[in-house]
Amino acid sequence: MRRRSFVRGAAGLTAGVTAAVTGGRASAARKAKRPRDTRPYEEIREVNEAMVKELLAGDRDGWRPWQWIVVHHTAAEHASLEGIDRYHRNHFGDPLGAEYHFVINNGKRKAMGLVEPARWRHQELAAHLFHPERAPESLAICLIGNFEERPVPEEMTDALARLIRSLMGALSIPSSKVTSHRAVDGRLTQCPGKHFDLADLKSRLEAS
Repeated sequence: MRRRSFVRGAAGLTAGVTAAVTGGRASAARKAKRPRDTRPYEEIREVNEAMVKELLAGDRDGWRPWQWIVVHHTAAEHASLEGIDRYHRNHFGDPLGAEYHFVINNGKRKAMGLVEPARWRHQELAAHLFHPERAPESLAICLIGNFEERPVPEEMTDALARLIRSLMGALSIPSSKVTSHRAVDGRLTQCPGKHFDLADLKSRLEAS
């Protein structure tokens, strides 16, 4: 990468997202006026499937040789892809913005379980690990929310499993190379939180 090192970027990811939400957030009154997408997850699931199908159906000549899929969380409940993107551009000096390839929403700002592509469209690596050599050529998927403090909603877990299953099929990535930030970097991070169940995710992937 021609940007800052992976270590420098990874050290600021969670703190950066949290700061973007808490440090510069609008007043509660302004937040209350923002419209929320309250579509049921059954509808959102169809939206996700159509979006992912379109993304993976294109020309693959320019795709990176992706090998791993790593799950993160924002540690901030009211984060959004737009806020993450803006923060990473401004504070990390990265013209490509968000250091995640996909985000999955938690219903606070956008519909529960809604998947949004981010860095995936650029087919560039993300600065999301302290030790990128432990999971080289890795895709980063970020769950919006703080799952150190609460369980991951079933809708988000389902959306995550469905997205990863599609990526595994398109990229020939085995479930053994699907992991979490904490599993890669150990004591250096709690991401994606103590309530994120990697074993349950793997069982869903292997049962499909």
